[in-house]
Amino acid sequence: MKEDKKVIYITDEKPGQISIISNIKKYTNLKDYSYIKKFTNNNSNLKICSLETATKIDQKFDLIIYDDISSFSYHNRYEILDILDKLAYENSRIISYSIEEILKNADYIIIPLKNNKFPIVEPRTVITRINISKDIPFVIYDYLKWSINAGRKVIIYVPDYIKVREVSSYIRQYCKYILKNIMCFERERPDEKVISKFFNMENAVLITDYFGDLISHIENSDIMIYFADNKSFNYKEFIYLCASVARDKKNLKGEVIFLANYETKEMEKAKCIARNFNKEAWNMGLLKV
Repeated sequence: MKEDKKVIYITDEKPGQISIISNIKKYTNLKDYSYIKKFTNNNSNLKICSLETATKIDQKFDLIIYDDISSFSYHNRYEILDILDKLAYENSRIISYSIEEILKNADYIIIPLKNNKFPIVEPRTVITRINISKDIPFVIYDYLKWSINAGRKVIIYVPDYIKVREVSSYIRQYCKYILKNIMCFERERPDEKVISKFFNMENAVLITDYFGDLISHIENSDIMIYFADNKSFNYKEFIYLCASVARDKKNLKGEVIFLANYETKEMEKAKCIARNFNKEAWNMGLLKV
């Protein structure tokens, strides 16, 4: 910035919740930056925008920073590489934050855990022959009962609104003696009051097809991903959910459960990434446990 270089920071965090802007305001006196919702001619040296907005920018930058971990990631490696290539000079510098290597033949730094120095949750897989559109496996009933008895909430993710309704129907039928509050949140009919109520409830289960920042990082909660073998799910979504389960010194009980009829490459890749992060953190002596 001191050398009058052009910098772009790409993040899909929601406007008003962008960490880089909060940190600039909190820790610096920098004024030469702008958040761009729609691209217009702008003279600021530091531009901050979403990936969608970045695709519309017809400009090259000296430094490009792509943040793929501060929000729910919907973009694959090739989409990211395309936009980085579009915005870069031949000698531009590029920094990417991601759960995997984006740039090949580049230097990389591994930061294998969050600020709290506790391991990321490694997901457990439950494989069943039961039609989970209509019935609940006994082991899942046990997991639900254990979570509720431990005073924890449960968030059940499903692929679409039809599954929200099917799963909620039989959960209400089979779990009425262990669950007081069963709530639904559909992506196409979002009602933030439901999330607010869920935040403040005990003995509660939320069933949703919404993958995003609105629900993530709810304290004292476990996560189940029903139909984890569905093609609509990918390893990035799985890892984001594993990282969103809050753990601290007093509470290491967080669980992420994959429920499926068979294990997919996406499920296995997510488990491998989580395992490797924890292995790296242990080898580097960073874990508190």
